[in-house]
Amino acid sequence: MSVLRCVTKLTRVIGASTLFANQPTVPLSTGFNFSNLKRNHTAGNTFGSSGTIRKASLSPLSVDRETSENQHRSPRLKSVHFVEEPSSSSPHNNPSTSHEKISAATFDGTSSRVVLCVGKERYEFPAVWLRDNCQCAQCFHGGSSSRVLDWELFDVDRVKVTQVSVLDGGKALEVIWAKDDGAKGSETHRSVYDLQWLISRSFKAEDTKRYLQEWYRPEPIIWGVSGFGKVLREFSFEKILQDDAILQQWIEALIAYGVVMIKDAPLTENECRRLADRIGFIRKTHYGEEFIVKAKEGTSNVAYLSTPLQMHTDLPYYDYKPGCNLLHCLVQSTNTIGGENLLADGFYVAEQLRQHHPDDFRLLSETLVDWSDLGADEAGTFHSIYRAPVICIGRDGRLERINHSVPQRDSHFSVPIDRVEPWYRAMQRFVTILHREAVSFKTAPGDILTFSNVRMVHGRTGYTDTAANTRHIVGAYLDWDEIYSKLRVLKATSNRKQH
Repeated sequence: MSVLRCVTKLTRVIGASTLFANQPTVPLSTGFNFSNLKRNHTAGNTFGSSGTIRKASLSPLSVDRETSENQHRSPRLKSVHFVEEPSSSSPHNNPSTSHEKISAATFDGTSSRVVLCVGKERYEFPAVWLRDNCQCAQCFHGGSSSRVLDWELFDVDRVKVTQVSVLDGGKALEVIWAKDDGAKGSETHRSVYDLQWLISRSFKAEDTKRYLQEWYRPEPIIWGVSGFGKVLREFSFEKILQDDAILQQWIEALIAYGVVMIKDAPLTENECRRLADRIGFIRKTHYGEEFIVKAKEGTSNVAYLSTPLQMHTDLPYYDYKPGCNLLHCLVQSTNTIGGENLLADGFYVAEQLRQHHPDDFRLLSETLVDWSDLGADEAGTFHSIYRAPVICIGRDGRLERINHSVPQRDSHFSVPIDRVEPWYRAMQRFVTILHREAVSFKTAPGDILTFSNVRMVHGRTGYTDTAANTRHIVGAYLDWDEIYSKLRVLKATSNRKQH
């Protein structure tokens, strides 16, 4: 059976989610382990006589192989309607303008903007922004890439343009500023701006959107249960350690889809640290830097029990909670059914509520919930409390964080009493959709499951250890600030090599 036929069969049996229905077929995640993928765990359905899907007879391409089929495509608006490869293009080198020159430069005194004509495009830059971003040595320290313009003396009302000129055959803009513009000294000030530097900082809506998508925080591609086989990517542990291009692909897939599987890691306890070191450093919590997940008696953490672990996000009681989970399987349960990972895209669930149950979405995104944890572990005794909604959204309406953990939701509920029951009903709907859209699969020794802790909701089925086999997982965390930072460094390095 071909790879795409296998996925098509999978989608038919599962029943495609409404927002994925009738969409064009897209390339399957390469290297995906079909034998470990199962139906959403609440239904308990499995595939084939063995209870699993057979692996495709034609081996798909490895994601870390250099092929034209594996090149990332330019981004479109990312939504639940389709699945595509995350983009690795750069907005700082717009091919439509990289060879263009300034044909005219004028100053519009009415709007106080410098206007550039570049090919067929028109760009406007506020004079005050240009003065604030002068690149001369007096105003900008190149070694630290830092503005040093003295803002104690800076006066917006005294920023005046006296002349604009085109330099270097149309590749640069010169601006002469009036005396006493608020900067040090009383002489006129001269600023020169490279054209491509200006274009990469364009104020056009489409350009700022592209910049934010590529260099700030790329928009996630959310998925439901029927889309999991299309989004899961696998990467070689050793190739991530050795090859920056593969490292970048892993990060981009993690940002886009929220979950990535890393294969063939050595069966020793320090491999999460080695992986984290490729990004930056491990995020330490009161559980330490790397933590061992084994069934323990007398534990203060339900994750260290062998009983079923309800779906949750880790550490919702942290104001700045760890952003990414690394779970390295050293020994897996030998139970035929047991020790399986449960996973759902919390952003997808939240969007389902936003679209189909807006009142529930409003309750879960506006009601502050008390999250807490009290116990003792690697760092000693701790008592953590944080208040935040289940669904956290930014000022632009984008989803930023999901908080959900039945054990760590405090009995203190500091809200008006008439909001309590409606909140519980909204939460019940959230959990119902969450379990409907969850997948279950079993990692193998050497697998490192990496996923977003601010987006993915995860759990585990119960299992039974034996005298000969004790399930053994090593975990660690990364912060998203470090992940995004590493991606930008990799992109900038790649761009320099290309040019």
